[in-house]
Amino acid sequence: MPEMGGLIHVVMFVGALVAFIAWAMAALSALSVVQLAPRGDKLTAYFDLGRWRFAALETRLGPAVTPHIVRYKRAFLVFFAAIGAIFIVVLSILFLKPA
Repeated sequence: MPEMGGLIHVVMFVGALVAFIAWAMAALSALSVVQLAPRGDKLTAYFDLGRWRFAALETRLGPAVTPHIVRYKRAFLVFFAAIGAIFIVVLSILFLKPA
């Protein structure tokens, strides 16, 4: 039977990998949203994404931006869930007793 310490490292690696992929998906979605913005409005689109002002983006950029915003929201939710899971695993390490 494998040691629990080794399995925790595998779980933490998988969690970090999921978090990184989710972060990358959010970044690609943000770039897609900014590409839809007109030339002088790209920085404002970045700021609205960072402040989670999605209604303002949809109003200004139209319905074509909606799928990108939905993907951005989901990716960040997965990112924060993975970070939370890693945090729980790290806290559980503190309470494991060595065999």
